[in-house]
Amino acid sequence: MEINLDDVDLAVVVNVEILRKVLGKMCADGRTWWIACESAYALERGYVTIGYGDPGCVDRLNTVYYRVPILNSDQPPGGPDKLVVLLDSSVVTPEQPGLYRHGNRVVEDEIADIEDFYVPVARAMVLMLAEHFGVRWTGAIPSKEGFRPPQRRENEPPPLV
Repeated sequence: MEINLDDVDLAVVVNVEILRKVLGKMCADGRTWWIACESAYALERGYVTIGYGDPGCVDRLNTVYYRVPILNSDQPPGGPDKLVVLLDSSVVTPEQPGLYRHGNRVVEDEIADIEDFYVPVARAMVLMLAEHFGVRWTGAIPSKEGFRPPQRRENEPPPLV
């Protein structure tokens, strides 16, 4: 997986072991996040796959898989769980867009996909790092607005499938 770092402003860099622990604690509206690939094979592919939704479903209405790039060029001494990934909305890519019911139509909405997947992960990673370094929040915890990707234009419908 080729990584273009030109659009990366502020990213989280973390190893697979820590990412797995953070994802394992996450759940929102009945949806969960998980490492959906074997770490041992991730280096040759250049990315780790993260599932979001229902691990028991493989249809795009219930589950979307994302590719998160690996920064390592060689296997780390600690094994595949020590592979380092780059979490930034500009480099995380879906394997296929999710599908949504919109009235009597089924539509794709890539903006909703990345917001629903990435924002909670970024927020959880920021909170985990803050806790690790003993940072105490004195104001509001970073919200979706702090990590929001570009919005679709007003009145622009999602693309039809």
